[in-house]
Amino acid sequence: MRNIIYIITILLLASCASHSPNVKKADSRYQRAPIVEVTEGQLKLETEQLQAATQLAIGDAESAVMGYREILKQNPAYPPAHYELGRIYLSVGWVDSALIHAQQAFAGDADNYWYERLLAQIFEKKQDSKNLTATWEDIVKRHPDRPDYYYDLSNAYLQAGNIVSSIEVLDRAEKKFGINEEVSLHKQRLWNALNRPDKARKELEKLAEAVPNDTRYNAILAESYMTEKNYAKALSYYQRILNSNPNDENIHISIASCYLTMGDHNQAYRHLRIGLLNPNNGCQHRLMFLTEFLRNKDFFTAYSHPCMLLADTIAMQGSPSDGHTLLYGQLLAAQERYTEAAQQFLLHLKIDKSQYETWEALLLCESMISDTNPNLLEHARQASELFPLHLRPYLILAQGYYSLGDCAQAHQYIERCLMVAPNDNQTKHLNDKIQQLCQ
Repeated sequence: MRNIIYIITILLLASCASHSPNVKKADSRYQRAPIVEVTEGQLKLETEQLQAATQLAIGDAESAVMGYREILKQNPAYPPAHYELGRIYLSVGWVDSALIHAQQAFAGDADNYWYERLLAQIFEKKQDSKNLTATWEDIVKRHPDRPDYYYDLSNAYLQAGNIVSSIEVLDRAEKKFGINEEVSLHKQRLWNALNRPDKARKELEKLAEAVPNDTRYNAILAESYMTEKNYAKALSYYQRILNSNPNDENIHISIASCYLTMGDHNQAYRHLRIGLLNPNNGCQHRLMFLTEFLRNKDFFTAYSHPCMLLADTIAMQGSPSDGHTLLYGQLLAAQERYTEAAQQFLLHLKIDKSQYETWEALLLCESMISDTNPNLLEHARQASELFPLHLRPYLILAQGYYSLGDCAQAHQYIERCLMVAPNDNQTKHLNDKIQQLCQ
C-alpha cells in the first residue's frame, strides 16, 4: 500500500511540474529512451545467441552451430542465427549451405549491410559473377553515400572481366565524391589494359588539373607526349612544372632535351646550361647529360665550344672520387685535347684500374701525343699485364720500340701481337717493318 501511495505522489508531482510556468521542460536529448517490454521468449533467444557467439569466439565452432540451430528451431526466421551459420559454413567451404542461410538472413532484414555483404562473399567464392555484381549494385543503391562500396562494386566487375563496367562505376563514384588520386590512377591502369592510352592520359590530365601543386602527373604526361613525338604538348607540361619550381634542374634538362628534338638548339643550350650549372646533381651525372646532348651532330657543331667550357666548369666542381673523370676525359678527347684527356684518364685509373676501356682511351690519347713517350710505353706495359688478351697494348709497345730502334723489344712484342691477332693487317704491316729492322 505504501508503494502505491509513493508512485501516485511521484506522478502528481511530475504533473504539477510540467504545468508550472516556472519549471523548464527537460531537454529531450537527456531523456531516457522508452522502455520496451521484452518477452520471456525473446530474452531466452538472446541468451542462447550470446552463448553460441561465445562458443564461436573461443573456437568451438561445432557447439556454436548446435546453438544457432537450436535458436532456429524456436524461431526459423531469426536473421542473426542464419547470418552466423552462413559465416561458419562459408569458412569451412560449405558454400551452398552458407548461401541458403545468408539468403534467409537477408530475407529477414534486407537493410542489414552485413547480411548482403555475406551474400557477396559467397557469390565471389562460387565465382558467380552475375549475382556478385548484382549484389554489389544493390548494396550501392541502398547505401549511395559510401564510396568504399562503389570500389567493391568496381572490383566485382573487374573480377567478372568487365573492365568497361568497372571503370563506369568508378566514374560514378568520382562524379559523386570528387576526384580521388588512387582511383584515377587505377582507372588509368584499366584504360591501358584496354589499350586505350588516350583515355588513360585523360585520367592523368584530370589529376594534373585537380592537384596542380603535385608535379608528378605533369611529368608523366610530358614523358608520354615525348614518346608519341608530340613535342609541343610535352613542352607545355614541362613548362607547368617549371612554373611551379623554376629552379628544378632536372626539368630544365628535360626541356632542353625536348627543344633539342624539336631542332631549337638555342633554347636547348639555354635550358641545358641552367640545369647543368645547378650543383644538386653530381659531376658525373651532369657530364653524362652533356655527353648525350653532344651526340647530336648538329648541336655538337653549333655548341661544342660553349659546351666544353661548361664541362670544364662542372669538372672543376668535383673531385676524382666523384667518378666524373672518365666522362670528362672522353669529352676532352673528342675535342682533340689529348694531353688534358690523358690526365683525366690517369686520375680515373687511380680509383679504378679494372676497366680495359679506360686503359685503351689513355693509350690512344698518349699515342696521339707521341708514340715514343716513355709514359705511353710504361702504361702499355701495365695494360698488357692486366689484360693479356687485348691487342692494342702489345701493338703500341711493338710500334714504340720499333720507333726507338730497339729490335729485340720490338720483335718480342710483335710476336705477342701475332699470337693474339695473327690476321690483323696492322700487325702484319708492322711485323714486316720490324723484320726489316732486325735483318
